[in-house]
Amino acid sequence: MPGRTRSRYTTFLVSVTAERSGGRGRPAKSAPLVYAVMKPNAEAAIEAIRALAEEPAVVAVVGSLSTRVSKGLKLKPGEPRPV
Repeated sequence: MPGRTRSRYTTFLVSVTAERSGGRGRPAKSAPLVYAVMKPNAEAAIEAIRALAEEPAVVAVVGSLSTRVSKGLKLKPGEPRPV
């Protein structure tokens, strides 16, 4: 009897940087917030975090975590967590 096909997940690090004006037409510098989220691909990770982000914000994948670190953080698929 064939087993279930397992979905492969990758833990992506997704950065959220708010776009704010700094007054007098200059852009303000704001520290990005980085989330770890387990998703099958980068596009799904971006969409999951974009749903959490306040508008307007720049959302981008900035890296990934190893399986060992993901298990250490006890991440579950689809559960975004700030790191």
